[in-house]
Amino acid sequence: MLGSIAAALVGIWFYNTASRSGRPPVSWAVSGVVLYFLVALLWTLLLTPGIKDVASHNQSGVLIFIVRYAYIIFGVSVAALLNGWLNKSSGSQ
Repeated sequence: MLGSIAAALVGIWFYNTASRSGRPPVSWAVSGVVLYFLVALLWTLLLTPGIKDVASHNQSGVLIFIVRYAYIIFGVSVAALLNGWLNKSSGSQ
C-alpha cells in the first residue's frame, strides 16, 4: 500500500514539474510512475532475496525494514534524481 501511495505522489510531482521542462504534464507523470515501478521491481527482484536471506538468519530490525520498504526509498530516489537532472538540463538550454 505504501508503494502505491509513493507511486501516486511521484506521478503528482512529475505532473507539477512538467511545465518547468516544457513537457506534456500527463505523459511526464506517467513516465515518472513507470520509472518508479521499474526501479522498484528491479530492486525487488535483484536485491530483496539476498537481503531477505540475511534477515532470516539475523533478526535485525534494520534488515526487516530494508526488506519491506527499501524499494520505495530507492524508487523515489531514482525518480527524484532523474527528474531533477532532466529539469536542470532542459533549463540550461
